[in-house]
Amino acid sequence: MSRLENKQIMGFFEIEEHHHQAILSLIAPATLAHRLLDPFAGEGKFLEVAAKQWNVTPYANELDGERAAQCIKRFGPKQAVRCDVERLIASKNAFSVGWFNPPYDHDTTAEGNKRVEFCYLRHAWKWIQDGGLVLWAIYIQHLTEDAAAFLSKHSRQVDVWALPGKHLGEYDQIVVAAVKGLQPDPEKLYGQIIAQKADPRQLEVQPEPVYKLPPALDKSRRFVFSPDVIDEEQGLRLIEEQGAWKTNGFQALLEVSTPPVQIEPVVAPRPGHMALVLAAGVADGAVIDTEEYGTVAIRGKTQHVEQIARVDVESAPNDPDRQVKKTTIRLKPSTTLTLLADDGTLVEMDGDDALLAFITSNKRSLAAYLNNKFSPAYQFDMNGIRHFLDRVRLKGKYPLYAAQKHVIAAITKGFERRDSILLVGQMGTGKTAMGSTSAIAIASGAVKALADDIRPDQVTLIVCPPHLIEKWKRELLSIHPNMIVERIDRHEQMKVFMDKAARVGAGIPKIGLIKRDLTKLGCNRDIAVVWRDEPVALWRHDQPTPEGYEPNQRIVKQRVPKCPHCGATVMQERKGTRVPASENWLKSGKRSCSVCQTPLWQEARDRGSRPKSGHKYPPKNPRYRLDEYIKRQYRDRIYLLIWDEIHEAANGDTGNGEAFGRLAGVAKKILAMTGTPFNGKASSLFNIEYHLNERVRQRYPWGGADRLSHKERGSSRFQTVIDATGKQRGRAESRWVSDMGVREQVVEERPTYDSNTGAYTGTSTYERPYEEAPGISPLLVAEVLDHAIFFSLADLGKALPQYEEIALPVEMDSDTYDQYDRTRSLLKDYLIQRRWEGDTTFRGAYLQWSMGWVNTSFRPTEVIHNIKHPITGEKHPHVVTRIPSYGEDRVYTKEQALVDLLKEELAAGRPCVVYLRQTATKDIQPRIEALIRQHVPGAVPYVLKNTVAAERREKVIEQQIAAGVNVVICNPELVKTGLDLIHFPTLIFHEITFNLSTMMQAAARAYRLNQTHEHCKTVYLFAEGTMEHTAVQLMSRKQRAAKLLTGDIGLTGLDALTEGESGFEEALLDAIAKDESLLDPSEMFKANAGQSEIDAEDAAYWNVEVDEDEAEEPALVAYADPVVQAAIELGGVLVEDDQPRQTYRPAAQIVDLAKQALPAKQPKRKCKKLDLLAVPEDEPERVSDVHPLAPKCRQTETDEHVPQQLAMF
Repeated sequence: MSRLENKQIMGFFEIEEHHHQAILSLIAPATLAHRLLDPFAGEGKFLEVAAKQWNVTPYANELDGERAAQCIKRFGPKQAVRCDVERLIASKNAFSVGWFNPPYDHDTTAEGNKRVEFCYLRHAWKWIQDGGLVLWAIYIQHLTEDAAAFLSKHSRQVDVWALPGKHLGEYDQIVVAAVKGLQPDPEKLYGQIIAQKADPRQLEVQPEPVYKLPPALDKSRRFVFSPDVIDEEQGLRLIEEQGAWKTNGFQALLEVSTPPVQIEPVVAPRPGHMALVLAAGVADGAVIDTEEYGTVAIRGKTQHVEQIARVDVESAPNDPDRQVKKTTIRLKPSTTLTLLADDGTLVEMDGDDALLAFITSNKRSLAAYLNNKFSPAYQFDMNGIRHFLDRVRLKGKYPLYAAQKHVIAAITKGFERRDSILLVGQMGTGKTAMGSTSAIAIASGAVKALADDIRPDQVTLIVCPPHLIEKWKRELLSIHPNMIVERIDRHEQMKVFMDKAARVGAGIPKIGLIKRDLTKLGCNRDIAVVWRDEPVALWRHDQPTPEGYEPNQRIVKQRVPKCPHCGATVMQERKGTRVPASENWLKSGKRSCSVCQTPLWQEARDRGSRPKSGHKYPPKNPRYRLDEYIKRQYRDRIYLLIWDEIHEAANGDTGNGEAFGRLAGVAKKILAMTGTPFNGKASSLFNIEYHLNERVRQRYPWGGADRLSHKERGSSRFQTVIDATGKQRGRAESRWVSDMGVREQVVEERPTYDSNTGAYTGTSTYERPYEEAPGISPLLVAEVLDHAIFFSLADLGKALPQYEEIALPVEMDSDTYDQYDRTRSLLKDYLIQRRWEGDTTFRGAYLQWSMGWVNTSFRPTEVIHNIKHPITGEKHPHVVTRIPSYGEDRVYTKEQALVDLLKEELAAGRPCVVYLRQTATKDIQPRIEALIRQHVPGAVPYVLKNTVAAERREKVIEQQIAAGVNVVICNPELVKTGLDLIHFPTLIFHEITFNLSTMMQAAARAYRLNQTHEHCKTVYLFAEGTMEHTAVQLMSRKQRAAKLLTGDIGLTGLDALTEGESGFEEALLDAIAKDESLLDPSEMFKANAGQSEIDAEDAAYWNVEVDEDEAEEPALVAYADPVVQAAIELGGVLVEDDQPRQTYRPAAQIVDLAKQALPAKQPKRKCKKLDLLAVPEDEPERVSDVHPLAPKCRQTETDEHVPQQLAMF
């Protein structure tokens, strides 16, 4: 039969009638309580005959409409349905026998095995009960190694029967009979299946039945058999029985949509964000005056449209005369505007050009609407803490910049209306200082609106990278010495800190510092079960002995786990069957007994918490995860959580991501800080936004209860936890990416060949699943803006060095490039071949070689693929190819380009940093160091290795600089956060990394306000025509998307490589964001007349100077009086007292010191005292707070200042 005819019948062939009697003779008749399933029933002819012969109840499923109608006519609508087998809803383990005669075709969507026969067998296996029989009718070549491995793992017995004759005159057809059950020796059975495939038994009418069905299941057990897609007839029947208008979905269609809510961001959008905000449809409902259409109402709609990104054509690996065409389709967001004019005319604008023309011609009206649409919480009025901020001195002497003060005030104002804020500050803007000052302002009560919101015993927790702990502590103590700052490494320290915080009371900031990695570190977990050896029967006693076994081998011993409390066997569900739990399954999660719910795990002590030899008791408690400990013990004590470098917690499946989610759930306020929140893909923001943004949790929920096993009717057993970690997170993140990001799909057109003759039969199209690609939707920007604050170095309004990014291509040596091209072709063919065989594990090795060999051609290389055995699962190394060394004494072109660049930079007096990716097992740092020493005059290189602890790296680099080092070689991961490399104005990426956050963080290490060089460079070296070239272009797309999110305008070096790919986003930025008439910061952010002035030097987004006339605040300064200073260090706090008291005149020098300590401008004459009992400033003073014998102050008209009084008791 031709391929076209096969397609017309959907690859389905009824079993020929002359085979019926032979197949029917295999099974002994049973009872009507047994169920027979045929998920590919055709017209149901064989199913009808088999049901009568075997005396069972038939159930049929068929996808084709005409054939399904015949099945429904034969068996009725309750026992026959029309549905795709992958969407069939049927009870698991409910059928005693299954007749699987699947269509013969390729699977165009599967990544691994491309035949549907095995895919359908594996999918339908869950519907057969344990001990049930499956008859699988296929061609003999469809019994692949994967299928044999599957059957050997999940069957007690497998027999291969050959049907007499040739099907269609060409093909050998077989029936595989498999008894579902546990197999103790799958490797042995696998060999038997392969042997039977080579020499199958001929299927003839049997004198006696070979197989007997297991006992029928209990009829009281709930049974389901229906499609999940309802056709017209089924839908009509449901409407008549239940009424579709009563459903929630139908009622939701009739609901009137709620009007859009007023957007209240913390601050107004930056100029660079305005274009994307317009594209996101925020202007829905706007009524504006246009030049062309008059007064119109606007409605916008953003949807994803398909674009052909690129088309690649290459020769087929096994047939050079044929071609393989790969088309990459990009699914990008597109906005359509609909205008409704006064006269009822509807105008739809679709496409970049039309939208751009409309927005450009009406930018003034749109800008006016958007300015009214956004109601920012912060109005650049310092939020009443200007004097507090003016007195802050970093390191005891440096005041805050005006822009930094506004950011801090905006954070405090934002917390008055919302619980979460994302601070995106460019590297070098002082995020540590701004975060520290914000925490102190809130905890000390300087923010009046939040003073009543925080309880006296609540604390602030700061989670940061390990090497930034001391930096945070220095910043905090330099801002406000009168506070409690504790470093917390273990849960015992957390308890001490919380107890101390509860005693100190209000008015004194109580801040705990935690290393980011310590939040997730806990003790090990062991399984808590009793292992027993139990006898297991490989086949039923009344069944014949399978081939290859002896009768005395029917009973074998199997190691099974028992619950230590009730003694029941611990079971797990595996591919639709319940089997004794394996040790790996017990270790993979926190399991519990399904009978008595006893936990089957226990925490294990680490080495340091075990009793030493000869000692009865351990020296310390085992480590407990800090995030879990805080959630369990102090879930209402965390007022503010500050998480520094939040991008490290972007993946919710990692320990950092879990810890952030757990602590964010117990903290009342959350401040997340980072310089690179976005790695170029929308998924990198999902976990962060999920915990910061309540709307994301509502639209993309993934939490909830664990997934449980099926509850058996009439059983007293508890349901077991099948999956305790998934909780639908993957689905929620996929929906987020489809809405907020960009996706790509690869469509392959490949030649196909006949499996027997090898003749060319045509071209088949394979559509791979959509995968996420770099880029963002305008909807993402609109989603983030209301709780995000973006801050860059340029916002400081100070003189900055010139910054330049240079992408420097290098042409490889001819011989090494020829070798690279040959090897790349060979490995790509091998990769394609393995993928067709269902193995995609070689992709990682291929990527590592293609990215790394460009820089390691000086050493011999082996490309190894670790192939997994289909039964044992063991990995065996397979050498795909070997590449000889091209010489260690030779300087290659890329290395020469690095040497020339270093010569030029060092000659200009510019020390350099060289970033390398291969610094572990394939370390190239020693070679690069030797080349620099040998070929760069005056170079003094130093290799910074990962053995240097993170806390010591800054000090080590300073020591090396003092020793004369002018070239540092390291991995960018070592210096990406917390280190300022201002001594090295030139940063060179000799190797490219795929992590955008790491690259952007490392690239900005030298670009600082205190940079003494006038020009900072970041150079990206890459070999043309290699995977490095592709990686640089990919990073360029990621960086472009990241700049769109942060509102940066303009292309700088790397992202200019893909100029023109952004399309609409870039055009909007150029046409709108740079237009001063759209957004004038001096007008938009100016306070009311008479209350603020724009400083000419700092006239920028954040640089708005405010002249406030507000009540004076307590000064946060160090006092000259040694008694006062000592008391403050002991925990005292300076508070005011309005009670009139007798004047106490100290010595003259003490009065002078008091005059210097107190502000010159005093609205009220108040006594100030240092109260070690820490009475809150906003509480009324009580007489009991002052010792009765203490001298009192008497208010006089001649007193300019009231001296300080120290109340120690």
